[in-house]
Amino acid sequence: MKVYYSNEKIKKGQKSIFLAGTTASNRKKDWRKKVVQLLIEKGYDGVVYNPDYTDLEVRCSYEEQLKWELRGIQQCTAILFWVDRDLPKRPGLTTNVEFGYWLHSGRLIYGRPDSAEKVLYLDMLYKLQTGLKPCTTLEELVDKILVFIND
Repeated sequence: MKVYYSNEKIKKGQKSIFLAGTTASNRKKDWRKKVVQLLIEKGYDGVVYNPDYTDLEVRCSYEEQLKWELRGIQQCTAILFWVDRDLPKRPGLTTNVEFGYWLHSGRLIYGRPDSAEKVLYLDMLYKLQTGLKPCTTLEELVDKILVFIND
């Protein structure tokens, strides 16, 4: 498995997953690290686009970050969307826009913990669009995205 972070140049892979969703201010406890670990444990051999940096140091402008994320999301096979909204620490305002923008792509698999705040609208949109309920654990979300990507 190859992980590309937002301070690295993207190289397109045959099968790839973009890790979209809320970003913690303390990235040491970010859910994306857990997802990468789960993908490794489950033997995923594709590409992962992680919009975090390889460390906590910001390396590019907001516009450059946005362009990197767009490139990754546009070319990925599947979008793993995790919304662990915790007000006021992680409001996920950008996440709401991204979710709505990519929901109709047919490539989005969505989840959020039961403790997530203000996600009912996202839950309902996801169910209306896909007929699926959101995943409530990272393990379930990773399992679903692997089934999706391998079909």
